[in-house]
Amino acid sequence: MSQTSIRYLAVSLGTKDIEEIRSTFNKCFWLHLFISIGLVILMEIVGQFLFDGFLNIDINRIRAAKIVFHCMIVTLFLNIAITPFSALIIAHEKFVYFSFIGILDSLLKLAIAIVLLHTSQDKLIVYAVLMVGVSIINKILHITYLLQFYRKEMYIGKVVLSEYKDITGFAGWTFLDVMGAVASRQGYAIMLNKFFGTTVNAAFAVSRQVEGHTYTISSSVINTMKPQIMKSYGAGDIKRMLRLAMTSGKFGFSMMALAAIPLIIMMPLILELWLIRIPEGAIGFARLLVIATLIDQLTKGIVHACQATGNIKWFSIFVSMSRFAALPISIVFLSFQFPAITALYVYVACETMGSLLRVFIMSYLTAFQISDFMKSVVLRILPPFILAYTTCYFTYQAMGPNISSMAVSIVATGIVYGLLTYIIGLEPEEKMALINILNSAKARLSKI
Repeated sequence: MSQTSIRYLAVSLGTKDIEEIRSTFNKCFWLHLFISIGLVILMEIVGQFLFDGFLNIDINRIRAAKIVFHCMIVTLFLNIAITPFSALIIAHEKFVYFSFIGILDSLLKLAIAIVLLHTSQDKLIVYAVLMVGVSIINKILHITYLLQFYRKEMYIGKVVLSEYKDITGFAGWTFLDVMGAVASRQGYAIMLNKFFGTTVNAAFAVSRQVEGHTYTISSSVINTMKPQIMKSYGAGDIKRMLRLAMTSGKFGFSMMALAAIPLIIMMPLILELWLIRIPEGAIGFARLLVIATLIDQLTKGIVHACQATGNIKWFSIFVSMSRFAALPISIVFLSFQFPAITALYVYVACETMGSLLRVFIMSYLTAFQISDFMKSVVLRILPPFILAYTTCYFTYQAMGPNISSMAVSIVATGIVYGLLTYIIGLEPEEKMALINILNSAKARLSKI
């Protein structure tokens, strides 16, 4: 739901009209409040069926599972209801603030881990409750920051339903797109639980954590460019908007690939270092999820460009259908007793189809050219990726699976991939932009 708020607030900021910004914030606030309340009611109803024999949960852990579920609902409510506040900060591109909040979140979660080591209470319940506390602290800091620096842009007035047609339509289609992804990912956890039980479910959970950490690297890059994509549309500069969309996809893919290449190749050793016991199937699951996320990054900028235009109906319908299709197709395969890894192959195929659909639909809706995307993005990032992957694979294989070979392979991969991306992957204007960013950072560091 944050996509809706970010899109409208960023476009409003592009117009530089304070009344337009205040009106947009007001609509975003009430829309997200109503949605968050509706989802809480829906999840509480669904929860009555989930714990009534549907999920494979030990009878002695039902109480703990229910408490965790209710904690998740509280976090869901906060994440959605406070979305317009965090979206306004993102629209203003205050990423240094978000970096500090991210560091604080990490420290608080580290503190939770330490508490779990020493508590005599039910660790699962303690973890869930403390994570809700972290979420509450996060939201309070967001609101406090905005009250201090952007109070004039925060307006919570009356609900005027006649003004919500455009934004509710956009939110609805965005919600459909996101639900396609959520349904397939969360649905996979339930599906694997039903077919294979908690052991395979644990393997999938571990692989999701690996995927989530790698995704964070690329999303941090794309999120910094998202407001500029939206503001470019608000200012009427469509050409710049499309160029930024392709550049953000290229940068997002490249940043994630730096972590993804060693992960894919060294996954057994990495999971062995991380976990005491590696769940069966976790290595294959994690590799395929990382590959799927890499493919998704290529066209992530196109998603934001389409959202900037506001014309996302068919974009959301086709992409969400492609993503959601992974679940029923996987169920069919598993019903015929195919191995669990088959479901992840189906997932990668559907994610690839969704990314391709983004490109074709965007070319139909705007002046976006598929040939430009192929020349500026795909053909420029593939050579560095292939050569870096080859370097990492042969270095790691030659030295054997150990900590030393991991370190050498990661360094070699980073050097090769970084140089080739700069030489082959970036266009002249992108190189100049990168040089300017580095010079600016160097100048700031020299003043410290």
